[in-house]
Amino acid sequence: MSLLELRDLSVHYRGADGGDVAAVRSVNLSLAAGETLGLAGESGCGKSTVAMSVLRLLPRDARVEGRVLLDGEDVRTMSWGRLRAVRWAAASVVFQGAMHALNPVHRVGDQIAEPMRLHGVEGSVRDLLDQVELPARAARAYPHELSGGQKQRVMIAMALACRPRLVVADEPTTALDVVVQAQVLDVLKRLVAERGIGLVMISHDLSVLASTCDRLAVMRDGEVVEEGPAREVIHHPTHPHTRALAAAFPTVGDPASRHAGDGTAGEVLLRAEGVRVDYGRTTAVAGVDLEVRRGEILALVGQSGSGKTTLARTLLGLRKPTAGRVLFGGAPLPRSASGLRAYRRQVQLVLQDPTSALNPRHSVYEAVAEGLRIHGVAGDERERVAEALAQAELRPPERFFPSLPHQLSGGQRQRVVIAGALALGPRLLIADEPVASLDASVRGEILALLLRLRRDLDLGALVITHDLGLAWTIADRVAVMYRGEIVEQGTVEQVLLAPRHDYTRTLLAAVPSYRVPG
Repeated sequence: MSLLELRDLSVHYRGADGGDVAAVRSVNLSLAAGETLGLAGESGCGKSTVAMSVLRLLPRDARVEGRVLLDGEDVRTMSWGRLRAVRWAAASVVFQGAMHALNPVHRVGDQIAEPMRLHGVEGSVRDLLDQVELPARAARAYPHELSGGQKQRVMIAMALACRPRLVVADEPTTALDVVVQAQVLDVLKRLVAERGIGLVMISHDLSVLASTCDRLAVMRDGEVVEEGPAREVIHHPTHPHTRALAAAFPTVGDPASRHAGDGTAGEVLLRAEGVRVDYGRTTAVAGVDLEVRRGEILALVGQSGSGKTTLARTLLGLRKPTAGRVLFGGAPLPRSASGLRAYRRQVQLVLQDPTSALNPRHSVYEAVAEGLRIHGVAGDERERVAEALAQAELRPPERFFPSLPHQLSGGQRQRVVIAGALALGPRLLIADEPVASLDASVRGEILALLLRLRRDLDLGALVITHDLGLAWTIADRVAVMYRGEIVEQGTVEQVLLAPRHDYTRTLLAAVPSYRVPG
């Protein structure tokens, strides 16, 4: 008997016009104990809806048809008392976005212990932390005191607290750097092997699923369009959508995915000379020398906590360096508020998470026009907003003027953020993880947009990322940051194909490839 079996599962929601919208259509899947099943697909394809159906975690307006069998028992017909007993104890979920899933005012040890207390399960928080390779002292930490990878491990420990036979992991490594991602995947693989649990892994990244799963199902528009052993699906895909997902995550060294410039970068726009930033007794940035030229893309890569974002804030004048200096156009950054405002019109920031970057109550027009108003830019505001939206490939721009962020897709929101930066006519963009939270096809669209802006507007760009595949695709040069220092920099080919520093080699070794278990 299968541990989990979905039979003709369909899920419908009520649309804005009162009609039904099909989110999942006649899905048939099964999972055995000790097996890992991957669910792949873009945002909105239905994979998370399938996962939430397993424990009846869908919204009240969802209409579910078909059967969801857990150890032969239909979850859909369970009483609420029986369902409460099954949740956590028989099956559990590792939710996407550990920072949002954890309670910020409770210590993580108390949160791990909560399901054990509710279900009367004896166990040790220390033992659970040990299973996910966290020190015992982590139990006394609050979520904000842990790194992204540590918070994700806490979520896994919570999911394992009542010793379930089935674990559903919804995008458990999204936005984690490659080293931490590899560590989290290793923990999950080890737990499946040692405890014989069944694992459902949800991701839009085929390379993550390839290194973890025994079988793979690819979804599109609510349907499973391809299913089979992971080796067969990945190496011999039969559906065009599967091939498109694979192409969206290029392999470092693949010349077909390389889209750099022509090597004719212009004058130096931004230069860091011996920049050091201290937080009390902690050095976040240690003597960095860096430069970005007109018409080139420089990728700044490294793990979370390596100092990338602190360096970016210093380059933007949002933090004063403890030592060293930052120059723009050959002149040191101004110290006055008016001087810094004029500087920031020339150097614009593109934030990582467009959902957080946009005010949910402001329309697209207001979001793009805000910078123009702050900087007192002369001219026809409506015309400038329309031009910026068109440059960000939101056409026709007037159609987007009244839209609110929640009415847009993730890719459209990121384009609005980029349009807000372009409206001021900058010479340099600093983009902090610009595609980390986006699915495969949207990621490719945003990268193509950055390449076009570099070409058409002759912009310089500093792209901060932990994604070496992104650096390989669009960057002209790469700088590798480790513990606050630039340990290696040069052309993309020099750094990623012939790395000299051990840390660069560690980053490259941690990148998931299309290696399939077995």
